[in-house]
Amino acid sequence: MISRFRRSQLLVSSAICAAACALAPQSALAGGFALEHQNAAALANAFSGVEAEQGKIAYSAYNSASIAGIKAAEFDISATGVSLITDYENASGALLGVAPIVGTTKGRGVVPTSVVPNITIAAPLGDRLSIGVILNSRFGLKSEYGPTSVARYQAQHSELSTVEISPIAAFKVTDAISVGGGLRFQFADLDISSTIDAGGIAAASMVPGFLPQTSDLGATFKANDWAIGYTAGAQIELTPQFHAGISWLSKIEHDFDGEAFFELSGSGAGQTLNALAGLFAADRFTTSIATPGSVQFGARFDASDRFALLASGKRTFWSSFDVIQLSFNDSATPPETVTQNWSDSWQASFGGEWKATSETTLRAGVMWDQSPVNAAFSHPRVPDGDRFWISAGLSQAFGERVGVDVGVSYAFFKDAHFALTGAEPENLFRGSFAGDFGFNAIAVSGTLRYKF
Repeated sequence: MISRFRRSQLLVSSAICAAACALAPQSALAGGFALEHQNAAALANAFSGVEAEQGKIAYSAYNSASIAGIKAAEFDISATGVSLITDYENASGALLGVAPIVGTTKGRGVVPTSVVPNITIAAPLGDRLSIGVILNSRFGLKSEYGPTSVARYQAQHSELSTVEISPIAAFKVTDAISVGGGLRFQFADLDISSTIDAGGIAAASMVPGFLPQTSDLGATFKANDWAIGYTAGAQIELTPQFHAGISWLSKIEHDFDGEAFFELSGSGAGQTLNALAGLFAADRFTTSIATPGSVQFGARFDASDRFALLASGKRTFWSSFDVIQLSFNDSATPPETVTQNWSDSWQASFGGEWKATSETTLRAGVMWDQSPVNAAFSHPRVPDGDRFWISAGLSQAFGERVGVDVGVSYAFFKDAHFALTGAEPENLFRGSFAGDFGFNAIAVSGTLRYKF
């Protein structure tokens, strides 16, 4: 019997690391788990042309060269509220290929409302050099499935929060060319919970008295980590009417070493497996997760004194989110590998702004945003899909020192379908899962700008 337990150890870790190895959906509108919402005016234009905006510190999250040429110290603060209207239905699954998963087959509110902050401060040091600091969050995700959901063995609570502190500097090489760059000190906090079918694992190991779904085991994984990356960018004024920009964000690799907790007191099967084979004895885990790098480029064309056309493109290198390995600090549970196989993705946006008065500017834009999720590995923790945005907003100046921006976006998502087979080794004890996920989203953003 112990040999059967040993064989089970090679497979049980896939059930244990379900939460930590298959990350959750985004808390915002951007693809994967990126948070694009750094500035209300940018949101209002659907992020079109953001890389080419010169002398505007609120755009420095998109291109560090944007602070070059500013004439006075400035403080900008932005907040974006994001609400996803999420629901799933037709959920079904089976454990060990034979036992239908019993539970709720539909639900709403999987992804909660979130707020994305940004604070930027910048000041000139002479005519050509400017420095600044950005405090923001570029990546984040959170999702929640109920304890009775059919999806519970694949996904429950998942949360990844990040905060970045980015000191930046920009220099006007010539009157037409500016360059910028800086470091990104990124803090990431991981908080994951999962439900393990300990009864099914015991039954598969020939332990009498247990069946699938009869003795579930709760598990929680928590960790945090600091890591460093960088950003760089450039802008050029090709003509007085035509400006272009390009920027780069590096990948940041997080090596998590955190706490693992298995709620053995609530599972007889878990206690039995622990006593006979040492399973679920770990109290620590390690894993690595990367926030991806990206390259983006944009242009601004001032068609007249009052009207401008804007365009942007972005390539995010999500293929770095490929294979994740979770390792435990006990001798019974070996490392387990889970494949996500995400693909690099594109964004394309177009917009315009019209200066209605000397103090008021109206904005609008559209964007197509490609999901990085590989359909073959589409997972209820990542109910992502291609989306199309429409955005609008305005900017209002109150004298020379104070200004506000307001932006609103609505995103139409392509519905996601899950079809995970229980034949894959990583799903042996999580079971198969199928279901449909539908969602739309709205974002509302505000920015306050103050020049000293």
